[in-house]
Amino acid sequence: MATLPMINKDSYVTATFVDAERKTLEVLVRHHTNENEMTPIMIEADEEQQDFKDLLELVTIDQLHEQTWEQKKSESEAFMAMARNIAKEEFAQQEMAAITNIAAREDETIAKATESVNAASAANAAVDQNTLLTKTRIYPTIVDTIFSNMENEDHLFALKLALFEVQEIRESTDTATKTALRKGKNKIEVLQHAFTICGVRRMDTDDKAATKASDNDAAIKELAASTQATDGVPASVKLTTGAISKQKKATVKKTTAKKKKA
Repeated sequence: MATLPMINKDSYVTATFVDAERKTLEVLVRHHTNENEMTPIMIEADEEQQDFKDLLELVTIDQLHEQTWEQKKSESEAFMAMARNIAKEEFAQQEMAAITNIAAREDETIAKATESVNAASAANAAVDQNTLLTKTRIYPTIVDTIFSNMENEDHLFALKLALFEVQEIRESTDTATKTALRKGKNKIEVLQHAFTICGVRRMDTDDKAATKASDNDAAIKELAASTQATDGVPASVKLTTGAISKQKKATVKKTTAKKKKA
């Protein structure tokens, strides 16, 4: 009977967990007579087993988990793409019609006030409402995703994969917090560890706000006072659209005044 290759620095290629319980590993090693030939070895993640002890001389537990995540991520790319498309379609069906109708009515009113304004000046001065709505209307879906299925293992796995794509987390030297993130049992716990590593990030690519903090605060107070939707339109959608349109009207008014003065 042929002898299985030994796990050492000359033969070791990579190793990943093959079960959800993280009790069994598949170790890929080079064949002792042909280094181009790879042989998989199944071993138990048991510190009493010599094979596992040999493996830990070459790689850490955290590295084993990270290698497993990388492999699972590659295998699940098609699934994640399909899930994103489904979520996008469902969100569009529920919210897009309401937002489009409100924006169309308000754009009609704004158009009457801007007929005498030079088209080029108005285009440069006005807030790009459609772009801003596209960026902000995703937040209800994000909130619903975080506060539902908090302990669902599939959701947790996808969230952890996404977080380890963040450079600050992936390259962090805070091993204890990274391990706690990896072992998190619910979404809130996982996100808390992620925020501990990253903190508040400010980047050169961050968007410049098109609305004012005072207007947004007033809108939130209105939402808190009355959370009931009217006309079948969610209150959060009305307030988001209203805040953007208020800023747009103010910009148009200033542009019109400058035009008359000139």
